[in-house]
Amino acid sequence: MDLKNSILNNLNYIKRLRQELHNNAELSTKEYDTQRIIMDELNKLNIPCRSMFNTGVVGLLNEGESCIGIRADMDAILVNDKPFHGCGHDYHTAMLIGVAIILKELNIDKCIKLIFQPAEEATGGALPMIKEGVLSNPKVKYIMGYHVWPSLQVGKLEIPKGPSMASIDDFKIYFKGKGGHAALPHLCINPLYPAMEFVNTMTLKSRIESNPLNLHVLTFTSINGSKATNVIPEEIEVLGTLRTFDNDFINKMKQDLESIAELTAKKYNCDYRVNFETSFPPLINDESLCKKFNASCINLLGEESILPLEPTFASEDFSFFAKEVPSVHFRIGIMEGEKGIYPLHSPSFSASDEALFYGIYSVVNFIING
Repeated sequence: MDLKNSILNNLNYIKRLRQELHNNAELSTKEYDTQRIIMDELNKLNIPCRSMFNTGVVGLLNEGESCIGIRADMDAILVNDKPFHGCGHDYHTAMLIGVAIILKELNIDKCIKLIFQPAEEATGGALPMIKEGVLSNPKVKYIMGYHVWPSLQVGKLEIPKGPSMASIDDFKIYFKGKGGHAALPHLCINPLYPAMEFVNTMTLKSRIESNPLNLHVLTFTSINGSKATNVIPEEIEVLGTLRTFDNDFINKMKQDLESIAELTAKKYNCDYRVNFETSFPPLINDESLCKKFNASCINLLGEESILPLEPTFASEDFSFFAKEVPSVHFRIGIMEGEKGIYPLHSPSFSASDEALFYGIYSVVNFIING
């Protein structure tokens, strides 16, 4: 049986599986039913598997000294107070199970590591899985990942050449003064003033001192203090996020955030502290691997179906895998009719089930012929 017919013969089963995953949407680190569904499917295929990072799953098809890794994220997000697969991870998981089904049916003897990763939407499950050895025994020589993508027509793929998703460095900066009554400001040290000057100074500094060709986003999202009109708060909290594609630039901006916070705090006789919260590196794909995958997909689907990938300032913890081994992380079109027109994380997010075919088709074809 050829590849295309094998997928088509199994597609209805994979679609039903995707719906089951959708109906059992679970939040980050709580993907217990999802884990059970995945392990049940791999056991049916006689593919050895084990849990990793609590709710993650790793399956190994065939033995070998090295292997090809394929990663799918598993978790849902909270929408309208309920877990909902508003980022398409049910599709990602179903596709990877589908890849396993087809590779098994076609008796492909290459060593493949199937990585089902939890917690992508939260603190990230990729780095903990790496620390637990997911890229070893056998060693992963390269890794593939993908994301369903709204407003991209079903049957089309977007393939990167290098960087595709930005770093994420969320931060909280605190300025502490001396609180008191707003009618007696001379008896207080108001931390609002260094906070305001800090935001203005950093915003201007990031614009005038940065190479305009070095794309980045520095956004301040909140200044939190007193809720009352007549109270000067003891402390002000400033929230923000930094996104870029350049690791050296990340280090410079972190140093600038620290130094400007120190200077403004000192100017207003306040104390300060800087906390970096979530931190993912930029997702930088391997150019050579991307070029091979691009050629494979053009040969499979036609040149008109393969589009260049425009980088986004959104982030993905697949970037930790990409730091360790050569990688390609591509996008799969999900728009068909009324489906796939709403953005990721929207309560109205939907996708065409036909996208499942193209995700499996492109990955398995590359594994066989790459």
